[in-house]
Amino acid sequence: MSTSIDFRSSAMSRFQIMAVIISLILIFIDGFDVAVMAYAAPSLSREWGISPVMLGYLLSASLFGMAAGSIFLTPVADKIGRRKLTLISLTIISIGMVLSVLAGGVGQLIAWRVLTGLGVGGMMANLNVLVSEYSSDRRRGSIMGIYAAGYPIGATIGGLVAGPMIPAFGWHSVFAVGAALTIIMLVVSWRFLPESLEYLVTKRPEKALEKINTILSKTGRETVSVLPAQNTDERSQSAISEILTSPVRLRTLMLWIGYACLVAAYYFANTWTPKIMAGASGDDTLGVTVGVIANAGGILGCFIFSGLAVKFRSRPLLVSALVGSAIAYIVFSLVFEQISLAMVFALLLGMLTTAGIAGFYAVSPDVYSARARATGIGWMIGLGRLMSIAAPILVGYLLSGGWAPETIFAVFAAPLLASALCIIALGYSFKREQRAAKNSPLATPAAS
Repeated sequence: MSTSIDFRSSAMSRFQIMAVIISLILIFIDGFDVAVMAYAAPSLSREWGISPVMLGYLLSASLFGMAAGSIFLTPVADKIGRRKLTLISLTIISIGMVLSVLAGGVGQLIAWRVLTGLGVGGMMANLNVLVSEYSSDRRRGSIMGIYAAGYPIGATIGGLVAGPMIPAFGWHSVFAVGAALTIIMLVVSWRFLPESLEYLVTKRPEKALEKINTILSKTGRETVSVLPAQNTDERSQSAISEILTSPVRLRTLMLWIGYACLVAAYYFANTWTPKIMAGASGDDTLGVTVGVIANAGGILGCFIFSGLAVKFRSRPLLVSALVGSAIAYIVFSLVFEQISLAMVFALLLGMLTTAGIAGFYAVSPDVYSARARATGIGWMIGLGRLMSIAAPILVGYLLSGGWAPETIFAVFAAPLLASALCIIALGYSFKREQRAAKNSPLATPAAS
């Protein structure tokens, strides 16, 4: 942020910590709301007689909505603010979850899952930006790791809730719980979630100075009497122009491709593993258990990434997680029929892939300025998920075509390795610009 108003270089205040905690809980709700479909799938498919192909579409419905939300809703945050978009997204999610409880057929449920995903997609990338902006420079990598744990925490709790609730009350019950939690957090966010300081300084909405001073007071900083001056580039360049202009353009492509490959593999395992393991063992409860174990591994992976980020840079950690994930997918395919070993490697698989998600969350904000951050990250997540939407659907066709589940797991190691190569290329781009900065006073701010 090219302004003297900045609290990212100093220790975090209670106010900043509160903003991060609320965002973490919101991501937890997102994880719950998306994952319950996978846990409800075995019971739902039997009750409604759903084929594997149609089930693949149903599992992908929320992912399609998430992609649309990231692409079309998240950039709105750069215009109306991070807080307003979060409240709008929570309202959309609440409506989608309530209507899912009332769905009477596959078509209706697909529509409401798309609506739910639209809100989740609009909020996830937006909260990524908000957490990054309220984190201190020293703790950002660690905090983004903890923040990323919110999604698998929500998914894990979803499994723990679904296990006893679905047999007792039916698959509708878990959607009802998700709806109630979302509505509660809508009220909490309306009352306590702050606006982004960097958004207020950069976009300067009505009463910006008053709002900035309120935030500065709550964080224990000195207030200001006037807004700092902005240079010509800040006033004239649009978010899209920044994203698609060299050298940011290359980094944008690496983020898009890398995240797409990772999320395609992640959501294949996240959506299909409970169903696949239930079919292999003939036990629906075992399928839910393996899904919970994988998501619990995701929580552990985020916290391990968070701890390591205190000592090590985020990009090398991300590359290590991606390569490790590819190996874990291959090994899981080899021990698939050995239930005990499969559970161990499901834990490892979840740990490494979700650490990769945390790594992308930590790395991506530094690619863009505050003016383009929500748009850049929103498009990274949205366009990446356009590829991931196809993964569960493709798996449905592959299974119907006679492919063995263990073979499919091995195949999905390839996109994880491709993702690692993208992050290596991203790091090379930064290093090349840093070398140029030593010899030229005209180097771009991104070089720092």
